[in-house]
Amino acid sequence: MEKLKIAICDDEKPTLDLLDRKTRDLLARKDLDANIRLFTGGAELAREYETDAHPFDVILLDIKMDGPDGIETAKRIREKDDGVYIVFITSSAEYVFRGYEVKAFRYLMKTELEYGFDRVLSDTIREISDSAQTFFTFQFGNEKMKLDPRLINYFESSKRVVRIALDRENYKTYAKLDDIEPQLGGMFVRCHQSYLVNVSRIEKLSPTEILLKNGETLPVSKKHRKAVGDAYLWTMR
Repeated sequence: MEKLKIAICDDEKPTLDLLDRKTRDLLARKDLDANIRLFTGGAELAREYETDAHPFDVILLDIKMDGPDGIETAKRIREKDDGVYIVFITSSAEYVFRGYEVKAFRYLMKTELEYGFDRVLSDTIREISDSAQTFFTFQFGNEKMKLDPRLINYFESSKRVVRIALDRENYKTYAKLDDIEPQLGGMFVRCHQSYLVNVSRIEKLSPTEILLKNGETLPVSKKHRKAVGDAYLWTMR
């Protein structure tokens, strides 16, 4: 497994320190390496997503905080990153059901930290390992590149050149969409002869057009309309 990127966010320093210590202890026992970042507020954590669409693999996030609470923070994060594993830390069971709004992976009561933490974080790490994405590799000029497919919005083909569109940058390579699609494990769907779109990046779908979360629009052809609709509905479940 590659080096994990873990964020821990809690506005109570004793709990933040405890989560940090228990995370490091568990990783040491599993002989795993990680970059761990500590945050004392949701706004500070959400700002990390202004310059990086996938800065963390796991977020341990307190729900009840001053300023934006954990749910609001998670909503901001989900606008940028559908792939990060969010584990909510909560002092009250009443908040648990709200986590479904933001696809929380696990919940842990603060009263259970001493005996439940290792199990929850171990489950999260195992899930990451089992579902680890295969990087999309391609030739960019004289350089061999690899990208996490979750960061790619779409592929656009024009003649023999394929443009790989991310939020803030683009790459071009010589390839065919028919050859690219099988490498992506169902994460992308053909919406047009010239476009292959990341389903998780779709904000809204009409019979003739896709609106992406970054505001761009892509065409939907009649031939591919049903496949796009089915894939989009699947992500909404």
